[in-house]
Amino acid sequence: MLIHSAPWLLWICLSLTAKLYIICLLAVFTYSAYSLTRATVRIRQMGKWKKTDMGVLAKTNQKVQTLHEFHAMLLLLFGLCCANEVFNTLRAIQNSVVSLSAATWNIFVPVIAFAFFVFAALLVLHLFRWAVAHSLQSKVQY
Repeated sequence: MLIHSAPWLLWICLSLTAKLYIICLLAVFTYSAYSLTRATVRIRQMGKWKKTDMGVLAKTNQKVQTLHEFHAMLLLLFGLCCANEVFNTLRAIQNSVVSLSAATWNIFVPVIAFAFFVFAALLVLHLFRWAVAHSLQSKVQY
């Protein structure tokens, strides 16, 4: 099966749009992990202060909300890229009907692997953002 033989072969099968999306996703993942780590450190430092500075808390909350909106936009952009990949796959199936060799189920492997990778990355980002938002809410309550 293609997905188990060599991961870089999957990269070759993806369209330019999907490759650019994955590069963008990795950059956003790195930026989000850095920003959320800074927010977590800032929240933990607030616990050491005698009184919580509401300005710092509001600014941190605003940054977390901005990241949440950015991740939602990334999810919608994924829908566009995945639809493009599915249309390319359907076009390849249509072209294979004309040729002598019929398409097998392996033709769907790049699309499925692309969707799995993107959803796994977005899930990790969502869980990280949820943990930071939960920490912020606990600070607001005290």
